[in-house]
Amino acid sequence: MPTILMASLAASGHVNPFGPVAAELTGRGHRVIWYTGTAYADRVARTGAQYAAPEAGGFTDLDRLTDEHPEFLALPPDARGAWFVENVFVRPVPGQYQDLRDLMTRHRADVLLADSTLAAASLVHELDRRLWATLSVAPLAVPDPWVPPFGKGWPPGGQPWRRARRWYTETTERRRFPGPLRRMNAVRRSLGVPPVRTSPFDANLTPYLYAQATVPEFEYPRRRLPGQVNFIGPLLPAPPPPGPLPAWWPELAEDRPAVLVTQGTGARDLGELVVPTVRALAGADITVVVTTGGASHEALRPEVLPPNVRVEPFLPYEKLMPRLDAMVTNGGYGTVQLALAHGVPIVAAGRTEDKPEVCARVAWSGTGIDLRQQRPPVPALAKAVHTVLTDPRYRRAASAMSTAFAARRAPRELAVLLEELIATRRPVLASAPL
Repeated sequence: MPTILMASLAASGHVNPFGPVAAELTGRGHRVIWYTGTAYADRVARTGAQYAAPEAGGFTDLDRLTDEHPEFLALPPDARGAWFVENVFVRPVPGQYQDLRDLMTRHRADVLLADSTLAAASLVHELDRRLWATLSVAPLAVPDPWVPPFGKGWPPGGQPWRRARRWYTETTERRRFPGPLRRMNAVRRSLGVPPVRTSPFDANLTPYLYAQATVPEFEYPRRRLPGQVNFIGPLLPAPPPPGPLPAWWPELAEDRPAVLVTQGTGARDLGELVVPTVRALAGADITVVVTTGGASHEALRPEVLPPNVRVEPFLPYEKLMPRLDAMVTNGGYGTVQLALAHGVPIVAAGRTEDKPEVCARVAWSGTGIDLRQQRPPVPALAKAVHTVLTDPRYRRAASAMSTAFAARRAPRELAVLLEELIATRRPVLASAPL
């Protein structure tokens, strides 16, 4: 019975898509050990995997980022990216590498399946020559001459990027995160591996198997896509167990549009997107459904809410999505793909972490509008929502994406690819969908 060590960031947006993979692997008779933050141990157990807690290493829990690190919100917006990269991705690397190495040995794991942003995973391969596969639950970050540098949310541009990429990568990127790059290279030198050149993530492309959790239709075309990059389709959450629904739920069956507004679970400042959208749609002939992820804001108190707005901390999205006509989001990759799986067009506004790239792909694919702002103004939100509700091109594009998603079975496809890697110990090259 093969043993697979999985390692994911401590965040709902990363743990949730890894869950169906773990369930598929255990269902096929594999032994799965899953290394992630302690707050997610119960979710791991529900998949049939064995939870492995951090010992030498640790994780920054992204669902609780601003609660555990209030200094993050005190930083100027331009300084938050460097803080995030250093504290979430780079500082934990030495301890995470020690944990991964020990877990691989202790459990005699056949392969490590790691989150694409977990920089410690490459060291397991570079230093210990272990099989290492990657699962990306974020937009594809593999560089290419046809694709703009990752992180800014710039649209693809062809020839100009071929001319500009080397200059941008060699200068601007190093200036963007100089501290995290120095720290990463100090770790690498201490372990006897060569430094990375431009970014702390330079070594994160495994030579064996890189599984991208989407379809090619939701990713920029590339000129030189490495052969080990396999599109497996979106990793969508399993349907939730039956539970009570809010008393207002029957309103969603009424003959007027329903729009979901969400910032996910990590973005706790609801004044960025949720509150402006509520103000933009107040009094409109639209049912506005807000999920707060447990955060609060005085503008969302029941006594001051517009009569067409419904607010809940969480809702079963699998039940909600088929009833929606549009979604306003800050660009969480999983939530965006879940909406598109149901053919729901999107208004996106996010400028932190990988969200600019998600939002840019929404616009590029024609499935929605990217407002390219962290705090969009109320008039821009009102106009964008009206546009995606009334212009049929957005619904058609979202429906086409839904069809592309429905043709894939991501957990099964990834399980088959991993089994091939374990059996052959050779790079698994992309082929037709399984």
